Amino acid sequence: MKHKSLLLIAGFSLAVLFGSCLRDECDSTHTYIRFDAVYKTASEVRAGISVQAPRALHNPGKLYIFGQYLFINEKNEGIHVFDNTDASNPKNLAFWSIPGNVDMAIKGNLMFVDQYVDLMTVDISDMQNPKELCRSQEAFMLYGTDPQLGYLVEYKQTEITEKISCEDARSGRNWFFEGPNIFVVEDFAGSFSGGPKSNPLAAAGVGGSFARFCLVDQYLYTVDNSTLRTWSVSGSCPSLLEANSLGWNIETIFPWKDKLFLGSQTGVFILDNSNPQHPVLENQFSHASGCDPVVCDDRHAYVTIHDGTTCNGTFNQLDVIGIEGLPATSLLKSYPMTHPMGLSVSSDFLYLCDDGLKIFDKTDPLNMKQKSHIQGIKTYDVIALDAGRLLVIGEDGFYQYDAANPENPKELSRIPVIK
Repeated sequence: MKHKSLLLIAGFSLAVLFGSCLRDECDSTHTYIRFDAVYKTASEVRAGISVQAPRALHNPGKLYIFGQYLFINEKNEGIHVFDNTDASNPKNLAFWSIPGNVDMAIKGNLMFVDQYVDLMTVDISDMQNPKELCRSQEAFMLYGTDPQLGYLVEYKQTEITEKISCEDARSGRNWFFEGPNIFVVEDFAGSFSGGPKSNPLAAAGVGGSFARFCLVDQYLYTVDNSTLRTWSVSGSCPSLLEANSLGWNIETIFPWKDKLFLGSQTGVFILDNSNPQHPVLENQFSHASGCDPVVCDDRHAYVTIHDGTTCNGTFNQLDVIGIEGLPATSLLKSYPMTHPMGLSVSSDFLYLCDDGLKIFDKTDPLNMKQKSHIQGIKTYDVIALDAGRLLVIGEDGFYQYDAANPENPKELSRIPVIK
């Protein structure tokens, strides 16, 4: 009996030891992106606009130029306003606090901005005293609402690394919920990205290649992750004409003559806008997955594709697409790049944010020649103005260049980011 007991104890010990080894081998380390739900009440979502003293750039977003005025978005906080009459010395006039703001467009005395889920119209005839005129509520795609918490306006991302046993219900899953928060395996996270006058000014302003708002005559076009909305802005308040669902992960909009080019993570949507009240999808050019703005000239569209967790792609390239035979399109050439982002074109040159700022002679788009490369700046987007003047925005600040000689662009001024 004693012998049998010893055998049972030994067998049990081996089983425990063996089971422990199996568990140790089954444990694995996983890195997740935790998307924390951020809720805002209706009053917070509709906080309006207020004027504050000028302040430093901290987390710059999109860029807009309107006459002599320069507007730089502070992501989800508002807009820095500069008098850029002297490009070598822009004057910081004010900060317009607009919680939840990312995009903007200006026509005459009216500025159209997003505020979380609403489209707000602001009278900017007095730059020191902008006034909210009206708003279109829930004009953009919502993540959702909660009766107690309010609007789910965004997901803040936090990277988490931890060991998970094979017995854990989360093991082997690419994503899972814990309460209102979402956990996504790092390599899979891209699938969850994104997703929302009697004044001597120009008639309409100019935005960068990452713009989600654009103006064409008396019409405003806005895109969120999946929908193109057409607004009439012939009056003081926008009137929604239609909303068209086109796909998923739409990121940018670029008007060109009677066309609208929409950049998405999987391709370029081309819409016939000959009837500006009713843009019609004409063609979709598919490309490798990746974030991509698009700009055009008479014969070609230029698309950048870059990798990254939120882009769900692994390619870094500049694509040249033939558009002379629209609605037919064709990929003419791909140029390998480091990590290309925003871009702009003039008659003969292409300006590209890639490891700084690159200038290419695009006289022959199939054999483009790099004329210069400004390194040491972290760029995101660029706007090319007349006479070779460039406006450049990036993680480390805003820059202006005189690129009349594209082989030797001269820095005119910079506004640094202050952390």
